[in-house]
Amino acid sequence: MSPSASLVIAVYKRPDFLEKIFASIRYQTFTNFEVLIADDGSGADVAETVRRFAEHWPCSVKHVRHENEGFRKTIIVNEAVSNASSDYLVFIDGDCILHHRFMERHHNHRKRGAVLAGRRVMLDESVTSRLTIEDVETKRLEQPLFWWNNCLAGQRKHGFFVPGSFAIENAFGKRYWIVGSNFSVHASDFRAINGYDESIVGRGVEDINLTARFRLNGTRICTITREALQYHLFHRSDPVPHDAETYLRLCFPEKFLAPTGLDRHGATSSATSIAMGVP
Repeated sequence: MSPSASLVIAVYKRPDFLEKIFASIRYQTFTNFEVLIADDGSGADVAETVRRFAEHWPCSVKHVRHENEGFRKTIIVNEAVSNASSDYLVFIDGDCILHHRFMERHHNHRKRGAVLAGRRVMLDESVTSRLTIEDVETKRLEQPLFWWNNCLAGQRKHGFFVPGSFAIENAFGKRYWIVGSNFSVHASDFRAINGYDESIVGRGVEDINLTARFRLNGTRICTITREALQYHLFHRSDPVPHDAETYLRLCFPEKFLAPTGLDRHGATSSATSIAMGVP
Protein backbone atom coordinates (compact mmCIF):
# COMPACT_ATOMS: atom_id res chain seq x y z
CA MET A 1 0.00 0.00 0.00
CA SER A 2 1.32 3.43 -0.94
CA PRO A 3 1.91 5.82 1.96
CA SER A 4 -0.74 8.48 2.54
CA ALA A 5 1.82 10.95 3.87
CA SER A 6 5.56 11.59 3.97
CA LEU A 7 7.16 12.68 7.24
CA VAL A 8 10.30 14.73 6.57
CA ILE A 9 12.65 14.99 9.58
CA ALA A 10 15.42 17.59 9.31
CA VAL A 11 18.35 16.16 11.28
CA TYR A 12 21.81 17.31 12.32
CA LYS A 13 23.65 14.98 14.70
CA ARG A 14 21.98 14.12 18.06
CA PRO A 15 21.14 10.42 17.56
CA ASP A 16 19.94 10.44 21.18
CA PHE A 17 17.21 12.90 20.20
CA LEU A 18 16.39 10.88 17.11
CA GLU A 19 15.88 7.71 19.18
CA LYS A 20 13.17 9.49 21.19
CA ILE A 21 11.55 10.91 18.08
CA PHE A 22 11.40 7.42 16.57
CA ALA A 23 9.79 6.18 19.79
CA SER A 24 7.07 8.80 19.38
CA ILE A 25 6.61 7.81 15.73
CA ARG A 26 6.12 4.12 16.60
CA TYR A 27 3.16 5.01 18.82
CA GLN A 28 1.27 7.24 16.37
CA THR A 29 -2.44 6.55 15.95
CA PHE A 30 -2.02 7.03 12.18
CA THR A 31 0.86 5.04 10.71
CA ASN A 32 0.44 4.92 6.93
CA PHE A 33 3.34 7.27 6.25
CA GLU A 34 6.89 6.96 5.04
CA VAL A 35 9.79 8.59 6.88
CA LEU A 36 12.44 10.67 5.15
CA ILE A 37 15.53 11.72 7.10
CA ALA A 38 16.90 15.00 5.72
CA ASP A 39 20.42 14.77 7.15
CA ASP A 40 22.47 17.98 7.11
CA GLY A 41 25.81 16.20 7.44
CA SER A 42 25.61 13.92 10.49
CA GLY A 43 27.95 11.01 11.16
CA ALA A 44 27.64 7.24 11.15
CA ASP A 45 25.84 7.16 14.50
CA VAL A 46 22.78 8.84 13.00
CA ALA A 47 22.86 6.46 10.02
CA GLU A 48 22.90 3.49 12.40
CA THR A 49 19.99 4.91 14.41
CA VAL A 50 17.98 5.28 11.21
CA ARG A 51 18.87 1.75 10.10
CA ARG A 52 17.62 0.22 13.36
CA PHE A 53 14.34 2.13 13.16
CA ALA A 54 13.82 1.15 9.51
CA GLU A 55 13.98 -2.55 10.38
CA HIS A 56 10.63 -2.32 12.15
CA TRP A 57 8.73 0.51 10.44
CA PRO A 58 5.94 -0.80 8.14
CA CYS A 59 6.45 1.85 5.44
CA SER A 60 9.63 2.94 3.71
CA VAL A 61 12.41 4.89 5.43
CA LYS A 62 14.73 6.98 3.28
CA HIS A 63 17.94 8.54 4.57
CA VAL A 64 18.93 11.51 2.42
CA ARG A 65 22.26 13.08 3.35
CA HIS A 66 24.84 15.58 2.15
CA GLU A 67 28.21 16.54 3.61
CA ASN A 68 28.51 18.89 6.56
CA GLU A 69 29.24 22.35 5.19
CA GLY A 70 27.34 24.40 7.76
CA PHE A 71 23.60 24.93 8.16
CA ARG A 72 22.10 23.93 4.80
CA LYS A 73 18.70 22.70 5.90
CA THR A 74 16.96 24.34 2.94
CA ILE A 75 18.94 22.21 0.49
CA ILE A 76 18.66 18.84 2.20
CA VAL A 77 14.95 19.22 2.98
CA ASN A 78 14.25 19.99 -0.67
CA GLU A 79 16.26 16.90 -1.61
CA ALA A 80 14.22 14.78 0.80
CA VAL A 81 10.98 16.13 -0.68
CA SER A 82 12.19 15.17 -4.16
CA ASN A 83 12.42 11.59 -2.84
CA ALA A 84 8.94 11.57 -1.29
CA SER A 85 6.38 9.05 -2.54
CA SER A 86 3.29 10.73 -1.11
CA ASP A 87 1.46 13.89 -2.16
CA TYR A 88 1.17 15.04 1.45
CA LEU A 89 4.22 16.31 3.32
CA VAL A 90 4.64 16.74 7.07
CA PHE A 91 7.79 18.52 8.29
CA ILE A 92 9.45 18.25 11.69
CA ASP A 93 12.96 18.82 13.08
CA GLY A 94 15.29 16.32 14.71
CA ASP A 95 14.80 17.90 18.14
CA CYS A 96 11.01 17.58 18.45
CA ILE A 97 9.11 14.63 19.92
CA LEU A 98 5.59 14.06 18.63
CA HIS A 99 2.33 13.73 20.53
CA HIS A 100 0.83 10.32 19.70
CA ARG A 101 -1.92 11.91 17.58
CA PHE A 102 0.37 14.34 15.74
CA MET A 103 0.33 12.64 12.34
CA GLU A 104 -3.37 11.80 12.59
CA ARG A 105 -4.33 15.45 13.08
CA HIS A 106 -2.12 16.75 10.28
CA HIS A 107 -3.44 14.10 7.91
CA ASN A 108 -7.10 14.52 8.86
CA HIS A 109 -7.09 18.29 8.35
CA ARG A 110 -5.10 18.34 5.10
CA LYS A 111 -6.50 20.65 2.43
CA ARG A 112 -5.18 21.79 -0.92
CA GLY A 113 -4.18 25.43 -0.98
CA ALA A 114 -3.45 25.47 2.74
CA VAL A 115 -0.48 24.98 5.05
CA LEU A 116 -1.14 23.59 8.53
CA ALA A 117 1.27 25.21 11.00
CA GLY A 118 1.77 24.22 14.62
CA ARG A 119 4.02 25.12 17.54
CA ARG A 120 5.94 23.22 20.23
CA VAL A 121 6.46 23.07 23.98
CA MET A 122 10.00 24.32 24.63
CA LEU A 123 11.48 21.97 27.24
CA ASP A 124 14.36 23.18 29.37
CA GLU A 125 17.76 21.55 29.87
CA SER A 126 16.78 19.78 33.09
CA VAL A 127 13.79 17.84 31.78
CA THR A 128 15.52 17.17 28.45
CA SER A 129 18.49 15.57 30.18
CA ARG A 130 16.37 13.21 32.29
CA LEU A 131 13.80 12.32 29.62
CA THR A 132 13.77 8.62 28.76
CA ILE A 133 12.37 6.61 25.87
CA GLU A 134 9.97 5.05 28.37
CA ASP A 135 8.64 8.55 29.16
CA VAL A 136 7.79 8.86 25.48
CA GLU A 137 6.38 5.38 24.97
CA THR A 138 4.14 5.54 28.07
CA LYS A 139 3.01 9.08 27.11
CA ARG A 140 4.18 10.53 30.42
CA LEU A 141 5.74 13.33 28.39
CA GLU A 142 2.28 14.31 27.13
CA GLN A 143 1.01 15.03 30.64
CA PRO A 144 1.39 18.77 31.41
CA LEU A 145 2.50 18.07 34.98
CA PHE A 146 5.54 16.26 33.58
CA TRP A 147 6.96 19.43 31.99
CA TRP A 148 4.97 22.31 33.51
CA ASN A 149 7.84 23.64 35.62
CA ASN A 150 10.47 22.82 32.99
CA CYS A 151 9.47 24.79 29.92
CA LEU A 152 9.17 28.38 28.76
CA ALA A 153 6.11 29.80 30.50
CA GLY A 154 4.79 31.34 27.31
CA GLN A 155 4.85 27.95 25.58
CA ARG A 156 2.72 26.06 28.12
CA LYS A 157 -0.44 26.85 26.16
CA HIS A 158 0.97 24.77 23.29
CA GLY A 159 0.96 21.60 25.39
CA PHE A 160 -2.79 21.00 25.65
CA PHE A 161 -4.49 18.69 23.17
CA VAL A 162 -7.86 20.19 22.24
CA PRO A 163 -9.60 18.11 19.55
CA GLY A 164 -12.05 20.18 17.54
CA SER A 165 -10.10 23.41 17.97
CA PHE A 166 -8.91 23.47 14.35
CA ALA A 167 -12.19 24.71 12.86
CA ILE A 168 -12.78 27.27 15.61
CA GLU A 169 -9.29 28.77 15.54
CA ASN A 170 -9.23 29.07 11.76
CA ALA A 171 -12.69 30.57 11.40
CA PHE A 172 -11.55 34.17 11.79
CA GLY A 173 -8.70 34.42 9.27
CA LYS A 174 -5.99 35.25 11.82
CA ARG A 175 -2.53 35.61 10.26
CA TYR A 176 -0.25 32.77 11.24
CA TRP A 177 3.30 31.84 10.31
CA ILE A 178 5.24 28.65 9.80
CA VAL A 179 7.69 27.08 12.24
CA GLY A 180 9.78 24.55 10.32
CA SER A 181 9.50 21.90 13.02
CA ASN A 182 5.72 21.57 12.74
CA PHE A 183 3.92 22.13 9.46
CA SER A 184 2.32 20.18 6.64
CA VAL A 185 1.24 20.89 3.08
CA HIS A 186 0.30 19.13 -0.13
CA ALA A 187 3.39 18.43 -2.23
CA SER A 188 1.85 20.26 -5.18
CA ASP A 189 1.55 23.45 -3.09
CA PHE A 190 5.15 23.09 -1.91
CA ARG A 191 6.34 22.61 -5.48
CA ALA A 192 4.30 25.60 -6.64
CA ILE A 193 6.65 27.95 -4.75
CA ASN A 194 9.73 25.85 -5.59
CA GLY A 195 10.17 24.65 -2.02
CA TYR A 196 12.66 26.18 0.37
CA ASP A 197 14.88 28.98 -0.94
CA GLU A 198 18.32 27.37 -1.08
CA SER A 199 20.10 30.70 -1.28
CA ILE A 200 19.40 30.86 2.48
CA VAL A 201 22.42 29.30 4.17
CA GLY A 202 22.54 29.70 7.94
CA ARG A 203 19.64 29.47 10.37
CA GLY A 204 16.99 31.97 11.29
CA VAL A 205 14.93 33.14 8.32
CA GLU A 206 14.14 30.12 6.15
CA ASP A 207 10.68 29.61 7.67
CA ILE A 208 9.72 33.30 7.57
CA ASN A 209 10.74 33.37 3.91
CA LEU A 210 8.69 30.24 3.23
CA THR A 211 5.63 31.74 4.93
CA ALA A 212 5.91 34.95 2.91
CA ARG A 213 6.16 33.11 -0.41
CA PHE A 214 3.21 30.83 0.38
CA ARG A 215 1.13 33.94 1.06
CA LEU A 216 2.31 35.62 -2.14
CA ASN A 217 1.04 32.55 -4.01
CA GLY A 218 -2.34 32.67 -2.28
CA THR A 219 -1.78 29.70 0.03
CA ARG A 220 -3.50 30.06 3.38
CA ILE A 221 -1.57 29.42 6.62
CA CYS A 222 -3.84 27.65 9.14
CA THR A 223 -3.06 26.92 12.77
CA ILE A 224 -3.09 23.36 14.04
CA THR A 225 -1.30 24.22 17.28
CA ARG A 226 -3.77 22.69 19.76
CA GLU A 227 -4.25 19.47 17.81
CA ALA A 228 -0.74 18.64 16.51
CA LEU A 229 1.43 18.89 19.61
CA GLN A 230 5.17 18.40 19.88
CA TYR A 231 7.87 18.78 22.51
CA HIS A 232 11.15 20.55 21.70
CA LEU A 233 14.27 19.13 23.34
CA PHE A 234 16.69 21.66 24.75
CA HIS A 235 19.96 22.36 22.95
CA ARG A 236 22.12 25.38 22.34
CA SER A 237 21.90 27.07 18.93
CA ASP A 238 24.32 29.11 16.87
CA PRO A 239 23.47 32.80 16.48
CA VAL A 240 21.51 33.93 13.43
CA PRO A 241 24.24 34.87 10.92
CA HIS A 242 22.32 37.28 8.67
CA ASP A 243 22.88 41.05 8.73
CA ALA A 244 19.91 43.43 8.88
CA GLU A 245 19.79 44.07 5.14
CA THR A 246 19.85 40.34 4.29
CA TYR A 247 17.29 39.61 6.97
CA LEU A 248 14.81 42.11 5.56
CA ARG A 249 15.36 40.97 1.98
CA LEU A 250 14.75 37.34 2.84
CA CYS A 251 11.78 38.01 5.12
CA PHE A 252 10.00 40.13 2.51
CA PRO A 253 10.55 38.45 -0.87
CA GLU A 254 8.96 40.04 -3.92
CA LYS A 255 8.19 36.78 -5.74
CA PHE A 256 6.66 33.52 -4.57
CA LEU A 257 9.07 31.29 -6.51
CA ALA A 258 12.35 30.45 -4.81
CA PRO A 259 15.14 31.49 -7.21
CA THR A 260 17.06 28.36 -6.28
CA GLY A 261 14.96 25.57 -4.91
CA LEU A 262 13.20 22.28 -5.41
CA ASP A 263 13.47 22.31 -9.19
CA ARG A 264 17.20 21.66 -9.08
CA HIS A 265 16.81 18.28 -7.39
CA GLY A 266 16.52 14.95 -9.12
CA ALA A 267 18.79 12.53 -10.92
CA THR A 268 21.73 14.95 -10.88
CA SER A 269 21.63 15.61 -7.15
CA SER A 270 24.84 15.17 -5.19
CA ALA A 271 23.04 13.97 -2.05
CA THR A 272 22.98 10.31 -1.10
CA SER A 273 19.53 8.71 -0.89
CA ILE A 274 19.26 5.34 0.82
CA ALA A 275 15.95 3.47 0.83
CA MET A 276 15.37 1.21 3.80
CA GLY A 277 12.54 -0.70 5.37
CA VAL A 278 9.54 -2.02 3.51
CA PRO A 279 9.22 -0.29 0.10
